[in-house]
Amino acid sequence: AELTSTTCSSVPQVLKSCTEFIEKHGIVDGIYRLSGIASNIQKLRHEFDSEQIPDLTKDIYIQDIHCVGSLCKLYFRELPNPLLTYQLYEKFS
Repeated sequence: AELTSTTCSSVPQVLKSCTEFIEKHGIVDGIYRLSGIASNIQKLRHEFDSEQIPDLTKDIYIQDIHCVGSLCKLYFRELPNPLLTYQLYEKFS
């Protein structure tokens, strides 16, 4: 499923919304280290896939703030090309 927004923004809406939410509410240990509840992550993903901007202030997301961080990680994992492209791999060796 596609997680990117159809807008012309240089930052996909899913990342923009999630990072803004985490900056505001994510002052917890291990925000990106700990995983959220799988069903909450899938629900959030489905809302973004439906081209909606979900209300991240719903209790379900506030109580499981790790699902928002997990969705960000999922987005990067599912990119067709890595964030640090294959052309850069040799520079890191």
